Amino acid sequence: MNRWRQHALTLIGLAVSLIAIGWLLSNFDLSEVARTLARADLTILLPLPLILIASFALRTQRWRLVVEHEPPVHWWPGFRALMIGYLLNNVLPARAGDVARALELGRTEQMSRTKVFATLVVERTADLAFMLALLSVVLLSYPAIPEWLKQAGLAVTAITVLAMSLLAAAHLLGKRLIPWLHRRLLQRLPIQAATRVQNILASALDGIAGGFRLKHFTGFLALTVVIWVLEVALVWLIARAIGLDLAPGNALFVLLLIAIGTMVPASPGFVGTYEFFGVAALGMLQVHGAQALAFVVLLHLATLLGSTLIGALCFLARPAAPSPRAIGAQDIASAHCPDDKT
Repeated sequence: MNRWRQHALTLIGLAVSLIAIGWLLSNFDLSEVARTLARADLTILLPLPLILIASFALRTQRWRLVVEHEPPVHWWPGFRALMIGYLLNNVLPARAGDVARALELGRTEQMSRTKVFATLVVERTADLAFMLALLSVVLLSYPAIPEWLKQAGLAVTAITVLAMSLLAAAHLLGKRLIPWLHRRLLQRLPIQAATRVQNILASALDGIAGGFRLKHFTGFLALTVVIWVLEVALVWLIARAIGLDLAPGNALFVLLLIAIGTMVPASPGFVGTYEFFGVAALGMLQVHGAQALAFVVLLHLATLLGSTLIGALCFLARPAAPSPRAIGAQDIASAHCPDDKT
């Protein structure tokens, strides 16, 4: 059943991307878009690699704040797992890179996969909450927004509030619920199966706990602010290269709408949907025609190439086996409480 659902989600994503691409092809002169791209001043884009690397590096550090592990996860294994995840998200459907990211860190650092998955949920939820806060502030400057954007904002808000509520409830009540579940449900299972389920639940709660530490939360928030500043700078540079005068506030608006668009099921790399939402955002800023699509295409190409190239290098650099440090730590931990590797 899960396999059928995954295939259905993949097909839906491909269909959505094809519809978006069809709409773009019918509404834009691609030859004019190509000429606009050919006239781009590429010298303005020289700082782009540094901005991309800095953004990825800060995202790694932000993730490390959520991951509580002994010994602490070093920066390089976290960066490598993050970039491999981005690489596979660019080439595989259904956000398979997120799964690979958790599996890679769990493999090399000998961590519970369940725990790593939980940290990803916390990171994504917190990032989404910050994005919604930004969107709420930015939309105050754009009173004449279309109805579909209002509805999309409400839907994303509902999802975020629900996810945050569930995470908070799990963090506050999870340790108490495990004994209750054992008495009511788990004791009916074979001892080995019941122990495995308890270990999985405990690992998930450990992964969630890192996001509720005050010092981690403040650090996460500070890093998120810097990451968004870098993203806005990237958009502003690409707009200048195309000859588009895009103020930082408008660049942030475009980024936020694209971020909402990438939540829609799509093909690998969000091809089509990324361009559709980017062009729609620019249309609200009264930027239309070939210049608008050329700008979004160049922005998408820069982010795709950057994450793919760095991800490919990280994939080639991945170790064939866990580090001795991780194995030693796992041996010590397993002597006290065996962890799940699911």
